[in-house]
Amino acid sequence: MAKRHLVYYGDPVLRKQAEPVKEVNDEVRLLIRDMLSIMEEHRGIGLAANQVGALLRVFISTVTGMDKEGFPIYGEPKIYINPTVTVLDDTPCIEQEGCLSIPKIYEDVARPKKIRIEALDENGSPFMEEKEGWEARPLLHENDHLNGVLFIDRIAPHRRQALQAQLKRIKKKHL
Repeated sequence: MAKRHLVYYGDPVLRKQAEPVKEVNDEVRLLIRDMLSIMEEHRGIGLAANQVGALLRVFISTVTGMDKEGFPIYGEPKIYINPTVTVLDDTPCIEQEGCLSIPKIYEDVARPKKIRIEALDENGSPFMEEKEGWEARPLLHENDHLNGVLFIDRIAPHRRQALQAQLKRIKKKHL
């Protein structure tokens, strides 16, 4: 199998819907290992399988909590397989986001305040978490990737328009 690598804006795989994982097996665990390695190499806080060219519903997040000011605390990566997200409080929280697949672009994105996420871990065991604020943000960002949605799809149209030249450069450089 060819070595996996990070894919960038303009690659069609980023716009595709990922398929559910049918069985958490060695092949899926190999994908997770590759994703962890790529995320570490690029110093990311999260990564979805689409971003390494795999159309499976798997993502990773390293946000483990929030400090007293409400900013993220990073820790051991957590694996989410076949996640389902339920919005518990849709009050918009606006914070700046970036993406490894869209380098050097950061924009304000509104996300729901509180969510519940249900998923499987790397052993296939189900778990459920409730997250809010900065703890929820990376999970929503990575879950969007699994649905072919990028954070720039969630910004104001005039901001998106202002980014067109940068997006074109990313596409030209990496495709």
